[in-house]
Amino acid sequence: MSERPQPNIGVDLQRIHRAITRGLAVAQKNCLVFAADGFPDEGTAEGFWKYCQGLEANAHGHHRTEDDLFFPFLRDRLPKAGFDELMGEHQVMQGILDEMKAARESGSLDDMGNALGRLAYLWAPHIAKEEAVFSPAIAAQVMSVPEHIDMAQKAAMHSQEHAQPAPLAVPFLLYNLEGDDRAHFLAVMPPQVTQELVPIAWKDAWAPMKPFLLE
Repeated sequence: MSERPQPNIGVDLQRIHRAITRGLAVAQKNCLVFAADGFPDEGTAEGFWKYCQGLEANAHGHHRTEDDLFFPFLRDRLPKAGFDELMGEHQVMQGILDEMKAARESGSLDDMGNALGRLAYLWAPHIAKEEAVFSPAIAAQVMSVPEHIDMAQKAAMHSQEHAQPAPLAVPFLLYNLEGDDRAHFLAVMPPQVTQELVPIAWKDAWAPMKPFLLE
């Protein structure tokens, strides 16, 4: 039997980055199509706008977790990591997320497409810097296993507070990932969330997003 991988916050951050990266690409691609051709039906429109809301929620919750928990904890251990620069980029991206919310609430595909394009332009180099200064290898060097476990628990609680609404944010995270990445979050989330809330209580809320999610 293979050993369970050691907990590592650097790996978890990469997983969340992958979910948001896919979500951003899917939202941007479909926004261009819908802006040109219109929505094929009301259900698709509802699902697209909810998908964008899930993207906003996860990006916001992720950045808040980094700013409030990870970066302050790591600042003394990684003094050259450039956390102030990364936090400044979070502020810029939060402004774009606010624009996405306004576009979603007004139903403007043109405004949403503009915001998504600018967010995509910033996102890739931003996460490249984060993953370089806090790679899984570096994370293993500067944090003990108990610290990884403790930080993961705190991050989960913090994300639940700020990545809202949960009935969209949680399925968005899970179903923009596949394989081991999705299995990891299914394993660490409370059973009530994965066995009751997502498949039953929240299903009607997030089901319209399914055309944009992975199986």
